[in-house]
Amino acid sequence: MKETLEQQYKVLSQIPELVVSDDEKKVPFEIEDSIQGKIYLVAVGKGSLKMASQIVEKYGNQVYDGIVISGDDEGFISDKIQIFGGSHPVPDSNTVAASYEVLDFVRRIPAGNTLIFCISGGTSSMLTIPPFGIEIDEIKVLYNLLLKSGASIHEMNIVRKHVCDLKGGKLAEEIEHINLISLIESDVPGDEISTIGSGPTVADPSTFVEAVQILKNLEIWDSVPVSIQEHLICGVEGYIPENPKPDEFKPVNHTTQLLSSSETLKKRLAKYLEVEGYNTWIRKEAYSGSVQQVAKEICGKAISILSGNNEIKKPAALIYQGESTVLVKGNGKGGRNQELALMVALSIEGQHSISLLSMDTDGIDGTTDVAGAIVNSNTTLLARKNKVEPEKLLSDNNSYEFHKKSETHLRTGPTGINLMDLQIVLID
Repeated sequence: MKETLEQQYKVLSQIPELVVSDDEKKVPFEIEDSIQGKIYLVAVGKGSLKMASQIVEKYGNQVYDGIVISGDDEGFISDKIQIFGGSHPVPDSNTVAASYEVLDFVRRIPAGNTLIFCISGGTSSMLTIPPFGIEIDEIKVLYNLLLKSGASIHEMNIVRKHVCDLKGGKLAEEIEHINLISLIESDVPGDEISTIGSGPTVADPSTFVEAVQILKNLEIWDSVPVSIQEHLICGVEGYIPENPKPDEFKPVNHTTQLLSSSETLKKRLAKYLEVEGYNTWIRKEAYSGSVQQVAKEICGKAISILSGNNEIKKPAALIYQGESTVLVKGNGKGGRNQELALMVALSIEGQHSISLLSMDTDGIDGTTDVAGAIVNSNTTLLARKNKVEPEKLLSDNNSYEFHKKSETHLRTGPTGINLMDLQIVLID
């Protein structure tokens, strides 16, 4: 079994290179017929540098001016495109300053010209202007509460859209006078465009009532700063207007193109795994739900294949993509993928040859410096021999420490891609 697990690790260790290949970084878009006048460019999110660079490369001197918000990077893509630093997954004062630059920039675009607005994962944090009466430090508290609450990305972004002056289509209302092309790279299950990046350029079907109810259902309402509570209640009572709604806000000169490379990525990975000799199975839809639910699903299928009770025969490779949620009750450090990997490692402990790679395709799992982890059916057994207690670390949400001690971390650095989380399971 040792040799088989070593071979599985060798196969899985090549996956990150396939994820960040040059072909995967190319964003397909066809917008020539929608362009009018000069091109102005705004790109926000973890994929903003990649997307902005491709626009500049394709349209050259047609790009008249632009702004990019990307991580902590600052500088210029060209003499016309300035880069501002933003923060993720929690906005900061630099994020707010950069967001005001974007707002001022788009307001000054003359009528008859085109704004290409590129949105990728992380935009919900990197594009933030708190409403009047709310401080950025209070927004930080809210974001941290949401991140630890077990909320889905849909729930988080409904709340976020109602405590920002740009999200939920409010930015689009500022630029009805120009030709707007939104290029939206999906990083959420279901590809709902009003959820991706909290939808700054598209109408918002959600309401203040939903935002308040989500916070109460998550049992964090009482911990939300009072200024934010008051703002949301004013919205519920009608003193603050709702975000623009799909049945009312329909500018004829605004177009949207959804860019999702997840299917391409899964096909590329399946081809690689088939060449390596595996019978490959791909989960058709992106998963969502708690990390416990996802781990249970993955382990159930893997063990059924191992025992011969599945139509997929060994050697098998399973491919999953999606975004889980983690309810943080402990004081440890980690991320969705590290926690999922530890849960799976415990569930497959002692089973015959099963290995799992779990990674965030953007290269940053949670707020840590790693992309995820690679584990197998021996991982927790070896940890126990080294006096590492996996259950104790898991109960404290301290998966980072487990993988650090077990040397199972997966490091890629920021990839410039954000196509949800990825899991590959190998069964021999």
